[in-house]
Amino acid sequence: MDNLHERISTLETELTLLKKQKSDFEEIQAHCQKMMMQLTQGASQISLLNEMVECFQKAGQPSHFCFVSCDKGGGNWRIDAGSDLVNELATPSKMMVSVPAELCYLQSEASFDIHEVDLLENNSWTVWQPWLSQHNLDSCLLKPIINTNNHVVGFAIIFTHSSYLNEQRYTLELMLNSVCSLILMTFSRDKMEEELLNSTYEDELTGLMQPKRFNSNFSIMMKDARRYFQRLALISVNIHSGQVSWRNHDIDDSDILELAKVMRSSIRENDLIGRFSQSEFVMGIRIRNLEDAETVAVKLLSQINLIRSKLSENTRVSLGISFYPEHSNYEPMFLAATNAAKNNGNEDGFKIEYHGRYCGSTADLYDF
Repeated sequence: MDNLHERISTLETELTLLKKQKSDFEEIQAHCQKMMMQLTQGASQISLLNEMVECFQKAGQPSHFCFVSCDKGGGNWRIDAGSDLVNELATPSKMMVSVPAELCYLQSEASFDIHEVDLLENNSWTVWQPWLSQHNLDSCLLKPIINTNNHVVGFAIIFTHSSYLNEQRYTLELMLNSVCSLILMTFSRDKMEEELLNSTYEDELTGLMQPKRFNSNFSIMMKDARRYFQRLALISVNIHSGQVSWRNHDIDDSDILELAKVMRSSIRENDLIGRFSQSEFVMGIRIRNLEDAETVAVKLLSQINLIRSKLSENTRVSLGISFYPEHSNYEPMFLAATNAAKNNGNEDGFKIEYHGRYCGSTADLYDF
């Protein structure tokens, strides 16, 4: 009979524990759903970290939650978010007053598991031990924070007392796993946002500017040119297969990539190159005089001739040049350069649009 009562008592204790774990799980799940909603609404990573600390840091609970991070080289450790108690271990600029060697080791080893640390017996936490003893903390659970490249960029840490850890290990580990999953989601979101931004501003194949970004940047160049009385040139680059047309969809990607490299090398870093269609590029350059644009065009065609063996046999390049302030607005300047390129012959070469005429060189500009 005594064994029966003992067994019943044990089962009741286990049932109470299971009910407590179920309650903790439901609470953590509710917090995570709240975080995920904030994540989809664009909340920053730091604000989410602070929100996690606030949600999971229960009043009177003998545990303290924090997030620490480091740079790619494993240095500059800082406390990104934590309870007021943990923040005592950071400088006003959030840098950690002392970095336990264990964190550096786990970061370099790229260990992704939850680790338990006996803080008062571990020499790497010596500087922290007076603070830990003062607040009756002798253990911690830490889990690496992993970015989308599977690199350890920091840790989620729960400082607590060993007795509380033994009682609430399931809940604390569940909490760590949940928040680290949420943080990975923020990395994934940031990566997707960057990719979307790049897809808006950069051509996927060549990495050159998309028309929207080129137009915006060239408008800024025109404003500067008006202010400082400068000259600009637009060079339209039409890649075709021996017949110049408005539509060329049969140019190999390998040819496009080779020609994009040549265009990059033909101008200065502060000039612009954009890809406007499968076979049309536009270059925006600052010039001192009209001959400078011709020099760039000749240089570009010469470099293309040097890589001719890498291109398809029928690939040809036609250039069209127009000028500011001869054209005071971007749209007519762009159309003039494009029409000049189409007005060129079927072989590699360039035409210069100047007051409605198409000239073969700057020497012809004043030959009325």
